[in-house]
Amino acid sequence: MVSNRRVAEIDLIVTDGHDGLLAAVGSLFTATPRQRCLVHKQRNVLNAVPHRERQEVAAELGGIWKQEKKEDALLNLAAFKAKYRQRYPEAIRSLMEDEEHLLTFYTFPPVMYRYIRSTNAIESLFSNVRRRTDQIDAFTTETSCLTIVWAVMQDIRLPKIPVD
Repeated sequence: MVSNRRVAEIDLIVTDGHDGLLAAVGSLFTATPRQRCLVHKQRNVLNAVPHRERQEVAAELGGIWKQEKKEDALLNLAAFKAKYRQRYPEAIRSLMEDEEHLLTFYTFPPVMYRYIRSTNAIESLFSNVRRRTDQIDAFTTETSCLTIVWAVMQDIRLPKIPVD
């Protein structure tokens, strides 16, 4: 039996900066809000900062998205940009690339923030699948590969995201 079930609506898309993924989901889910993975964004920004100053800059940058309210995060973001615009223009350019998607998580309940600010959960899933499939030299068929992937996914226990 062929199923015609399709995803019709998504509450949030959490992405890294991959252009192909952004184009695909952007064309299908035009009204869906997007959260930029803050782990990837922070790494990209810090790549434009000298090693000797990364720890200090990282603390300030991470402090932006650890604010309780979006208004406070916006104030910290503005202060961060003003402070480093002249010294690290490439870092600020990188930060501003996705500025409109950095603080989307604030539209959700605070108990969800830590789960939806990054792509860590999905990357952990992919890592577990990769670890199991890398042990196999070659799959005889596509079905055998999918069977292993499905089995691995059944054993992975991701934390439930609270919605209250």
